[in-house]
Amino acid sequence: MRRWKEYILAGLISCFLAVPCLSLADDEKIPEGGGGGAIALQTDGESELLQAVRAKEYEKALQIVNGQIEKNPDDADAYDRRSMIYSLLRWNDEALADCHKAIALEPGKAFHYFNRGAIYEQRKEYPLAINDYTKALSLSQNGDPLQGLMYFNRARAYVAIESYDKALEDVKQGEKLVPAFPQNYILESLIYDKKGDKKMADMSRHIGIMYEFMHRGDYFLAGSVAEEAGLYDQSLALLDEAVKRRPDDSQVYSIRGLVYAQMGQDELAIADLTKALSLKETAMDYNNRGECYRHLKRFDLAKQDYDQSVRLATDDSDRLAVYDSLGQLAMDQGDYPKAVQYLTQALAVKPYEDGYRLRSQVWRRLGDTKKADQDEAVAQEIEQRQLLGS
Repeated sequence: MRRWKEYILAGLISCFLAVPCLSLADDEKIPEGGGGGAIALQTDGESELLQAVRAKEYEKALQIVNGQIEKNPDDADAYDRRSMIYSLLRWNDEALADCHKAIALEPGKAFHYFNRGAIYEQRKEYPLAINDYTKALSLSQNGDPLQGLMYFNRARAYVAIESYDKALEDVKQGEKLVPAFPQNYILESLIYDKKGDKKMADMSRHIGIMYEFMHRGDYFLAGSVAEEAGLYDQSLALLDEAVKRRPDDSQVYSIRGLVYAQMGQDELAIADLTKALSLKETAMDYNNRGECYRHLKRFDLAKQDYDQSVRLATDDSDRLAVYDSLGQLAMDQGDYPKAVQYLTQALAVKPYEDGYRLRSQVWRRLGDTKKADQDEAVAQEIEQRQLLGS
């Protein structure tokens, strides 16, 4: 089995919060945090109202829309705009009254029900929110850019009432309509967590973070997250773009080399890792290039890289990886006593399941079934602890 010393993004993943998208273009969405619904502002171009909302000058925005309503008291969209501003001011009673007015003026328009559903969601009146989102979906046309957000909002409301299967159905529908909307995947991750599916929760979280970094224009971090999730094709496409933007960044070549290695394209991996090492020497890159050479049975070059990795190792993660690699190299070459030595060094750094399983195989090759059984038992114990989350 091939293993690689990887960049660890666990800290990044655990600390990441799905930052609401607050760019207010025409017909733009404003996903609210903390359990509230995502609301929307419909404006025409770079209006004074839009500028005021962007600047969070809500009192000024309120004056503008009040003027619009005075000029045309039957303009349903103006009441929607004012309800949105009231909502941003947390004046939910006033926002709800304007939503009722907009619906009374135009009862057949999906957007009005969508906005009222968002207000109900902010008020934690989730069944009423779900009814309005459902009505909005029934009135909306296929291809309406807000449909994806309607499904997203209704899914959030379903989560709030613990109706997780329905929430998951809505999230999946939203992903079909707006496949690169990060918050969909973060919500999907939460739903899978609630359903007890940690593997799918982790995958969805990674995808959401990947899209968030894409939107921010950080293709390196997006590609790194995709690599961690095992989405190698997506990762490679993102990292190709990152190389164009950051051609002198060793980390970009390191991660792309790792992706090539995971895909079994060893020669391409070696080329990228060599480029990374020419820019900055690291124990990880020597170890990973050594793994590629070992897989190609170029054992002398693999040993040279592992020795360099040992020289540059600065932490336990580096040391565990390279001693593990040296142990596998010794196994490949049939030097089982040396394989035991290296794997024992790796396990002294940190006990890990694969290390015990590998050393168990070596003990069997050496004819010591007692030690082999002991290592296999320890490996099974570690596996059980991991499955139980302890």
